[in-house]
Amino acid sequence: MSNNITLRHLRALVAIAERGGYTAAAQFLNIAQSALSRTITEIEEELGTRVFDRTTRKVVLTVAGEQLFMNARRVLAEFDSALLRFKLYQDGLDGTVRLAALSSVASIMLPTIIFKFRKTRPNVRMSIKDGFADEVVRCVLDGQVDFGISSFPKTKGRLICEPIVADSFMCICSQAHRFAGMETVSWKDFSGEDFVAFDPLSSIRARVDRALQIAEIQLGSVIEARDVGTVAGLVSADLGVSVVPSLVLPMMQFCEFTLKSLVAPVVEREIFLVYDPQIPLSPAADILMDMLRQGTRYKYGIPDGARWVNDPLNQCLRSSAATSSVG
Repeated sequence: MSNNITLRHLRALVAIAERGGYTAAAQFLNIAQSALSRTITEIEEELGTRVFDRTTRKVVLTVAGEQLFMNARRVLAEFDSALLRFKLYQDGLDGTVRLAALSSVASIMLPTIIFKFRKTRPNVRMSIKDGFADEVVRCVLDGQVDFGISSFPKTKGRLICEPIVADSFMCICSQAHRFAGMETVSWKDFSGEDFVAFDPLSSIRARVDRALQIAEIQLGSVIEARDVGTVAGLVSADLGVSVVPSLVLPMMQFCEFTLKSLVAPVVEREIFLVYDPQIPLSPAADILMDMLRQGTRYKYGIPDGARWVNDPLNQCLRSSAATSSVG
């Protein structure tokens, strides 16, 4: 027996069985009754058996027809469900979004945005990897994620990097430190100070080291720490001062320290969307990326000292201020 039974045949069979006759089924399927009769004839010729017993008053499934009807209903239900899931996927309402982000971005910036994203897309699954800047970039390059959110990578290769957020570096010190009594702190003030530095793998470390180098600052003793909480704890214990991006500060709130604006110059860190143009994005991932590109339009809140780079007001204010940026 060949296999020339199609979904059209199955829909015809189910329609007749469920509606009790050819006339009602033909109206439901919006086809001529003669075309419906030919479709059933094709089924019977293909299978070599009758699927309906016809009388002048009613149409009844045969034993073979009953078996085919049960299987046809199951196949059609699965097919229609699969098509619906695919339509939801195409509309960005289903599927999985995989992203990697700096820890500060993943814990401080992303939750509100993902909440708004999932509010209208509850069936979209999320996978978030957090780590250092180079770890985020590696996840994108290896195809482990759809896109990343990171500071500018040392080596980006074929990756595209779109700036979305900038945050200012701030000085933190213990409440007993001399900086606590100052209105602002300049980079020159760090000369000779004991310092709590982030791990060399951290993107924060590279930017702070560069700013200190430009200012020609020689620090006192330096303690290195990988974890944000460790840096906060060491500073709180007056073991040194430190420099921290604004997005990181909310992760340190469990410790007691004094926060000071860091000037002369003001230094910013830019945060980028990072993605591989050679890897197609799922519709849901594309929508989330577009939301991140339009942070000002969607009015997402971010901590003081951070700004969306596509905010015209902030761009105007920044262009008139004497600031510099460390990329």
